[in-house]
Amino acid sequence: MPDHALLLVSSMLVVVMAHLSCADGAVGTGKSKISAVFMFGDSIVDPGNNNNRLTEARANFPPYGQDFPGGKATGRFSNGRVPGDMLASKLGVKEFLPPYNGDDLELSDLLTGVAFASGGSGYDPLTSIPATATSSTGQLDLFLEYKEKLITLVGEEEATRVISEGIYFTAMGANDIANNYFSIPLRRHQYDLPSYVNFLISSAVNFTMKLNDIGANRIGFFGIPPIGCCPSQRKHGSRECDTLQNQAAELFNSGIEKEIERLNAERNVHDSRFAYLDIYYNLLELIQQHDFYGFKEVTEGCCGSNVLNAAIFIQYHPACPNAYDYIFWDSFHCTEKAYNIVVDEIFQQNLHYLM
Repeated sequence: MPDHALLLVSSMLVVVMAHLSCADGAVGTGKSKISAVFMFGDSIVDPGNNNNRLTEARANFPPYGQDFPGGKATGRFSNGRVPGDMLASKLGVKEFLPPYNGDDLELSDLLTGVAFASGGSGYDPLTSIPATATSSTGQLDLFLEYKEKLITLVGEEEATRVISEGIYFTAMGANDIANNYFSIPLRRHQYDLPSYVNFLISSAVNFTMKLNDIGANRIGFFGIPPIGCCPSQRKHGSRECDTLQNQAAELFNSGIEKEIERLNAERNVHDSRFAYLDIYYNLLELIQQHDFYGFKEVTEGCCGSNVLNAAIFIQYHPACPNAYDYIFWDSFHCTEKAYNIVVDEIFQQNLHYLM
């Protein structure tokens, strides 16, 4: 048997076993099958798509990944796994969600889902430019490319099944507010804050409808986290959360939640389902009730707390010796422990609607 045929057979066996695992696990409760998990978004959920890009928004070097299996810096902006990995695992699909632009992607990875997320991206097309990230539109283009590749590899029928039975997530917006509106003057000259948030909501809804139109039937939409409480965004001196940035995130989240309800009402005839996933209050509770969750440090990042304590700016810098005590890994991203608690909460809330 030719080598490529052996690869195809072995990969299909891996997928069959993955589906059997799903049937016995989280999705084996009479709900729809989950063939694959797909993730769109920014650095919160980027598992390494920026590794080969000429960008400051990379994390494929220590101290990132120190608690990832093998201590490997994969490009995930944390000390270990990130939310896409956790969702794929909790849904019973696979343990890690690989980057679509990864160097060692296998057929079994394509059949069970990948991440298109890119650190530095946002719903606003201008947000990705300074970071030279893959924009939200660019991520949709990658998904179309992925679909064509899958059809070529396994045929149209199997590709259609994988796409239609998949669950899709999108997690963007934090960069639009923190690294665009509040950091670069252009948008502030064009919009006041409520108007800019409305522009973001419109852009996010447009992204979601396009994703739905090209095959995503079940979409989980992450809100914006309380970015004003990230170490780099807190008011220096007092270390208080930046109220204005948090208000912008809340305004976006309340607006997008209403839009998700509208999409469910308008598009349910096409067997499409949308769910708003609250990361804002789940993470805020972690920050405000940190003692209860076993955290000792809230305002500082394990790798530092100013705007230059993230991404390539902390390349090979030493991290704190006790990451388990920290909510934040660097000045903008959470530790694996914090992400895991937040994803657990989201999973117990309304994620079942998509299953």
